[in-house]
Amino acid sequence: MILDPCRKYLIVLVVCGFGFAAAASAEAQGVLVPDEPTPVLSPQDVRIGMKGYGLTVFQGTRIEPFNVEVISVVPNSSPKHSVIWIRCDDPRMVESGPVQGMSGSPIFLWGEGEAHELGQGGKLIGAFAFGFSNSQQCLVGVQPIGYMRESATRIKDADADQAAGARGSTNSVIELLKGLEHLSVDGGSSSAVNRVRLEMIRQRMQRAIGQTTVTGTSRRATSGNGLVSGPRDGVQARPLLLPMSLSSPRAAQVFGPLLEPMGILAVAPQASPIAGEPPHGIDVESTALEPGSVLAVPLAYGDLDLSAAGTVTDVLPSGAVLGFGHPMFGLGDSAVPMATGYVHFIVPLRSISFKLGGSLLTQGTLVRDESAAVAGIAEKRYTTAPVDVTVNMLGQDTRQYQYHVVNNPMLGAMLTAIVTYNSIEAVHAMPLENTARVRAELRFTGGRVIELDSLEAGGSSVGLVMGILPIVGVMVQNPYESLEIESVKVTVDIEDGNRMGTILGGRLDRAEVAPGETVAVNLEIQHYAGPTELRRIELLVPDDLDEGDYPLTVSGSNSYTMLKLMSSPQLMVTENIDDLTRFLQEMYSYRSDAIYITLQLPEQGLAVGRTEMPKLPSSQRAILQSPTRTDVMPYPRLVDKVFDSDAVINGEVSFTLSVRKP
Repeated sequence: MILDPCRKYLIVLVVCGFGFAAAASAEAQGVLVPDEPTPVLSPQDVRIGMKGYGLTVFQGTRIEPFNVEVISVVPNSSPKHSVIWIRCDDPRMVESGPVQGMSGSPIFLWGEGEAHELGQGGKLIGAFAFGFSNSQQCLVGVQPIGYMRESATRIKDADADQAAGARGSTNSVIELLKGLEHLSVDGGSSSAVNRVRLEMIRQRMQRAIGQTTVTGTSRRATSGNGLVSGPRDGVQARPLLLPMSLSSPRAAQVFGPLLEPMGILAVAPQASPIAGEPPHGIDVESTALEPGSVLAVPLAYGDLDLSAAGTVTDVLPSGAVLGFGHPMFGLGDSAVPMATGYVHFIVPLRSISFKLGGSLLTQGTLVRDESAAVAGIAEKRYTTAPVDVTVNMLGQDTRQYQYHVVNNPMLGAMLTAIVTYNSIEAVHAMPLENTARVRAELRFTGGRVIELDSLEAGGSSVGLVMGILPIVGVMVQNPYESLEIESVKVTVDIEDGNRMGTILGGRLDRAEVAPGETVAVNLEIQHYAGPTELRRIELLVPDDLDEGDYPLTVSGSNSYTMLKLMSSPQLMVTENIDDLTRFLQEMYSYRSDAIYITLQLPEQGLAVGRTEMPKLPSSQRAILQSPTRTDVMPYPRLVDKVFDSDAVINGEVSFTLSVRKP
């Protein structure tokens, strides 16, 4: 259903010991808060063969028990950290094995002499958290509850500075850019100019943090509990992912590899997750967060519902909600919504099963995200950004969509791309033969704005959002300053017919010119499934140019972008967030529906930082190029001119131009 950010929580608030607000009673509230802590059993007191039960939602919102038996306790699996392993012999669990979405399901064990009444009694040992894929039995790793409760002790007051912990890292955005590059090449989902931009942006970000190569690993590389989470080969245990429904198999295929390092499993239920009423029979208002209930994380809402989901493990008398038994991002301080939720059904797979469900009502914020657990409180501490998408496609009425995406540095860019992708393909996919223009206004806190106007020919919906995703990702995970998305406005105009033009060749009117004269190039441009165009373009040769032979290139924006940036290292210099904003705007200012002619001059200018000094006396050049200066870079001069085109231009042609004085 549509989540109303202005809706009042169904909670009576009081000031509690941790300094945050919590529920005062347990009746008809969004969070059921106990008067006393749930009794627990430490790993030291757990013995092999002990039996008990777990609590989770198999369908709807009803919490149901399932049988468990302890098979091992692994002490010090990581420093001062133990893991309990259980076998689940409930018929439902035997069929499904470990289920992604059950992360956080509380596990209780009965003591000696205690009645074995399923769902009753026992002591809490921790959360259903880790599993093996392709296992012939339902074997589950349990995160001890003591480590999870420690997370709640680190919840800060509302006025505490959480910016540093919630920002993410530049390493993570480099991984995102590398993932996009891989997708662009292997998936063929992006234009050549976008691939050039991705490479240049990644190089810039690596320089910003002093890297020449990327050696960092994603959160999925280690589970945070000492268990290595390698490939899905059924050999290594790993934290269970949090399922999130996307609109189509193609969306899951594209965005799944990018979401998985963030702990999210992209699934495709063959139905668009458009916001609406939950399944029949679910009482939305009375569903609460309690041990065993669905713990949903609404990441985007409005005309579409994107929610990841796990399970609540424990609720403390302070009102803190604990869940998952493993990290989501693992960055410490967090600020994402927590909500009640429901389950359509469990999808049993031979590899590893998952729950298919959605969110109901937002009840507060997950404010801690650690290796052992996530912890939430009944306060609104997260922010969202509006994303408005307008789609004009031939044969359809203009469609307008409105969303809110959670301002999370790890996911903000991805969520913006996903809702834009879903908007484009909400009715049907783009025509096979198409030309599309994407215009976007991306606003960030601090009054920073980047505008995008890009034309793509013969592209895909994924390719169209490729221009947006890197900009947002780099801005919100920059190494200089903490930024959030303020708003995103995207307009996509899609027409039938591929307006691609390829430069086949060309010739110079004259191979030799004098300084101050005009050089003319006659181009041959092959239009896609159309005629060959003859186009004449001209460039004025500088009147102070020395005699010599000079490279002359005529190309589309992909080659020109590479040439411009490789010959202008000062454009790659970013020392603060303003420099980075200008760099990104520069990267996306080169139009694909244009022809560029460039004359490369050997004369080198000097750049101090981003300031160009093209004509300096030799004495001043010598002073500036002192070995003690690290901010001075030589660069070749370029003489260039741009010509409008009705087509998206690819290809290039190069010449040698001789300049001779008369």
